Amino acid sequence: MAQHRLIYQIYPSAMGDLREITKRIPQIAEKIQPDYIWLNPIFKSPWRDGGYDVSDYCKIDPRFGTIKDFRHLIAVAKKYNIGILLDLVINHTSSQHDWFHRSELHEERYKDYYVWVNRPLNWKSFFGGPAFDYSALRDEYYLHLYDHSQPDLNFNNPYVIREFIRIIDFWKNEGIAGFRVDSANVLTETNLKKGLIPGLPGFFRYYQTKGTVRILERLFASSKLFTVAEPVGGEFFSKRKLHELTNKAFNASFNIGTLDVADTYFSIKSKIRPLNYRRWLRKLASWSQEPTFSLALESHDTPRAPSRFNANPRVLAMLQFLLPSNYPCIYQGQELGTLNADLSMNINDYPGVQSRQIYRRLRREGKTHRQAMLVVRRTSRDNARQPLDWSEYRLQSQHPDSVLNFYAKLIRLWREDVVIRDGKLKVIKISKAGVFDFCRILGKKRYAVHLDLSGKTKSTLRDDRGEIVITA
Repeated sequence: MAQHRLIYQIYPSAMGDLREITKRIPQIAEKIQPDYIWLNPIFKSPWRDGGYDVSDYCKIDPRFGTIKDFRHLIAVAKKYNIGILLDLVINHTSSQHDWFHRSELHEERYKDYYVWVNRPLNWKSFFGGPAFDYSALRDEYYLHLYDHSQPDLNFNNPYVIREFIRIIDFWKNEGIAGFRVDSANVLTETNLKKGLIPGLPGFFRYYQTKGTVRILERLFASSKLFTVAEPVGGEFFSKRKLHELTNKAFNASFNIGTLDVADTYFSIKSKIRPLNYRRWLRKLASWSQEPTFSLALESHDTPRAPSRFNANPRVLAMLQFLLPSNYPCIYQGQELGTLNADLSMNINDYPGVQSRQIYRRLRREGKTHRQAMLVVRRTSRDNARQPLDWSEYRLQSQHPDSVLNFYAKLIRLWREDVVIRDGKLKVIKISKAGVFDFCRILGKKRYAVHLDLSGKTKSTLRDDRGEIVITA
């Protein structure tokens, strides 16, 4: 039988600091009982992109505390049989990292730590705009698939690989259980002389090359850590690519891009499509049957699911835990039914670099300030990065009918019921209106699931006698 591990994601700045996170572990353990807590980056960073711009991989950012605080968190989590996963940003560093300063100065050891070219190509970054920026200090252009403050590392350089072997060993010795690896499948480029392919995103020049897979296997295959890959690619990510990633290097793959088929296109949040339940649920049903797929409905990179999908959080919980799901991931506050934040109509109030770039793109396309801000408010990942109201957590803990206790009930079923854990999926019906009927079957045992995201009918889980086990 496949492993079953529940991951609970924490965006540290929304929780406070390491001490505050440690304080909350007993309550999270009581209701959610995660096997792992995944912390978004806590490494030293200038914080231009929420910690995904690392300036020192072996130091805790002072905003979160000290290494002593981290060691205490590890010890407390261990008491509750919870392992800590760190978010390892492997594709790029901050431009304030010492490696980049030395590379700009063309120091012999560091001159090829990053991807430098004599002339820029017409590639686009994931955040919009050119993917190459000029360094006057070096008089060359560097690649940045994300923000210009996040230069891409050169993984064709064996010294860079050795640096990350050292970093992995450092945190392994500190007692972590594993890593979630950010942007795992875009580490090497196939051709630094060719521009964009007409009509296709530029990332096809560097999308999960054979060299990238070999590097990931070298870094993680023998680490004996629990590892989760975040592949870039969204709708373009194929099951063949999934199997390449998880064959040796990773236990699971966290592809939040499977949500984008519902309402956006290739993670371009400035282009919103009408909500299409049928397209999304078909995709989710297909992916959920992959043993190494981590089924998630929210993350630090998405709006809140009840707001995004206009659905009851209880029905969404049933969707996540009644489909096949070996490695489900819950994002902090999801278990409370948290909605999108009441975000400002002033773009300067948005800390996320992606939100500001979406706004600028929309204004360039001719949208008014109000039109652009309405799109940003709806799609911004800043919706999920707001401080978590822990008083709501305590309040819901005391009420049997709360969303939190509904999640706890479903998680117990997912852990204990062999049909829900290991049964095959049989899809009966997926409608445009958001009705999803399916069965979970193991031997002679069968459950029938009726989910209605529109809320027009009751969502139910029935046993093989037709009796309701769970309803929302």
